Amino acid sequence: MRKFIIGWRQVGACLVLLAAGAMIASVYSVVAVPLAKEFQPSRMVLMLAMTIMSMVGGALSPILGSQMDRRSLRGMMFLGAGLLSVGFVALSFATSFTQVLIVYGLFMAPANVLIGPMAASVLISRWFVRRRGAAIGIAITGVALGGFFFPPLIQGLLDFFSWRDAFRLLGLIIGLMTFPAVALVINTPAERGLHPDGVEPDPEAVRALAAQPVLTSRQVLADPTFWCAALVFAVVLSGMKGMVTNLVPLALDEGIKPTVAALLISIYSACGFVAKFSFAVVSDRLNMRTLLFVSLAGFATGAILLTRADMGYAVIATGVGLIGLFGGLMVPTQGLFIPRVYGAGAAGRVGGLMSFVTLCALLSTPPIFGLIFDLTGNYDAIFLSFAVLAVGVMLVVPRIRLPQRPAPTARDGEGTGVALPVAVERP
Repeated sequence: MRKFIIGWRQVGACLVLLAAGAMIASVYSVVAVPLAKEFQPSRMVLMLAMTIMSMVGGALSPILGSQMDRRSLRGMMFLGAGLLSVGFVALSFATSFTQVLIVYGLFMAPANVLIGPMAASVLISRWFVRRRGAAIGIAITGVALGGFFFPPLIQGLLDFFSWRDAFRLLGLIIGLMTFPAVALVINTPAERGLHPDGVEPDPEAVRALAAQPVLTSRQVLADPTFWCAALVFAVVLSGMKGMVTNLVPLALDEGIKPTVAALLISIYSACGFVAKFSFAVVSDRLNMRTLLFVSLAGFATGAILLTRADMGYAVIATGVGLIGLFGGLMVPTQGLFIPRVYGAGAAGRVGGLMSFVTLCALLSTPPIFGLIFDLTGNYDAIFLSFAVLAVGVMLVVPRIRLPQRPAPTARDGEGTGVALPVAVERP
């Protein structure tokens, strides 16, 4: 029972940290409203904060991901929690929009990496093998929970306080929420004399793992599967980020009240929660390619609906819900894909490289959404473009090589407590 509790305690800690980290992007459309009134940037410039965050995060991900495989993950998570809390306090002292961009680059970007999905995937991959998909899926629900609770919380703070005081209070709330969660983190089962899944490893499997060559970054980048998967993840994740960071302004343009508009993010996050919880239930049994096809199809449908935002709140909410539901499958799928294909021991390195590639796509989407609005007066063209891209990358999914599922004693280390790297396998 003790082994069971300690392992799942790591999942709970990751859930809380992911809730805090994910709200950086999911609440930006709420945060952007007082910033726009205060500094009056164009819609495109207003969205540059997300681009700066993605750019810095993308540059840091390979470095920090590699360090996660070698250094104290708990210490790195403490740093991330502190940066996020201090970041919102620093934001409250901004006197120009340039300073806002600096805060997002120096504080929010590294925090987003250090307490984000990559860090959670690295930690959970060390603690789980047989139930890894379920554990990652449950932890990733924190992304949806953060997006569900934080938008109305921040809007409520903004309703009762000045935006500067509201951001300071938010920084305090984040600190009180994240530091106790990080205190529960244990870097590896070995620190408590335990093993993944709480079972003794098979000595032969341990020797086989030790004999596996350590994958270099060059080998990972030379693998076609890495690039095919990165393309699929990049299309959906960048489209989701562009949508959610522009969601409240989009709703306000259609005459929807700010409080009701903020609820759209909660709808998006609630559907994302359903997706991630469902992932936890089926991921260890369902073919990953099937998950990718379903995610792409649902995401494309939601994007098409948002091209008809002028039809009213119900259409917008339905489109947002579909993107949250089906696009929301991509985050836990990426978290499971990396250790399953490349092994838990390389999760940080490969995750960092994958994040760098996908975040490069995220650089452009928030300002492009804003630019399209500035040029056309609506977001129809960009949503239609992402729907077409989602359908197009379906052709790439069959080319993604996945490890076969052999007998339980060899399946990704199942039954042995050892994750066996399989990235060198070829069809």
